[in-house]
Amino acid sequence: MRHARYSLIALALLAGCSPTTPLFIAQVATHEVVDYKTMKNNRMVAAIEDEGDLLTFSAMAIRDAHSEQAEETYLAGYHDSKLSNEVRAIALYQIGLVYMSRYNDQRNDTKALNYFYQVLNEFPQTQAATRAEARIIMLRKRAEEPVQKNSRELLANWKPQQTLDLYKPSLDPDMTLLSRRAVLKDRVGEAEQLYMLAVADPGVPQDIKEKALYQLGLMYLAPDNPQRNRDKGIGYLRRLLVQFPNSDLAGKASRHLNAGLNSQ
Repeated sequence: MRHARYSLIALALLAGCSPTTPLFIAQVATHEVVDYKTMKNNRMVAAIEDEGDLLTFSAMAIRDAHSEQAEETYLAGYHDSKLSNEVRAIALYQIGLVYMSRYNDQRNDTKALNYFYQVLNEFPQTQAATRAEARIIMLRKRAEEPVQKNSRELLANWKPQQTLDLYKPSLDPDMTLLSRRAVLKDRVGEAEQLYMLAVADPGVPQDIKEKALYQLGLMYLAPDNPQRNRDKGIGYLRRLLVQFPNSDLAGKASRHLNAGLNSQ
């Protein structure tokens, strides 16, 4: 269970690298492999554009058709009573988002609804409950649509938004996908709430708290952030260095802190 708790927070909130490259059938021609890889990348970006609350780990699960594996990881976090209700509710909420994604080959709206209702029933006072209620309304409206396209049909006509270049060179290379999307979509305040849940939760290990504070500093100092706040960014980096002076991130945090202090 301890390992599961680490997986939930580390992978969901702070994952910065892609999982192992998927294996392809040996007989597939080279150009078909390239097309398949492009489709998988498009799937993740499309899913993120369609649903801004998806955490990095959830988006990767949709991309790689690992919905059940993600469900198992999140459920381990949900069952961990040492975590706060806010974090446990997010675990259930993320499962619902994964299964309701229109770009998920393993989409299951019924399963998604069940998880959203579970959030409402078990954690009615959490932030996730409010968001789950909104997703229930969305799913009900979706069920009334006369035409139900599958994920491949949707991807065939999908074009990326010009405002969501997740690998924009001006974004700090240490930023997670969650942080990058938050900056580019002007949703840093919402990402801040998620990271602060990890910082405040006594059940979350120290190294995850360090990473959360580091991401907060990077987001608020990012030049691409419409709500860039130099003082908040500096504040989060200072907090990291004061609370966790022996952190592996201390060197990077110090460099970003100095750059922030010397910037106009």
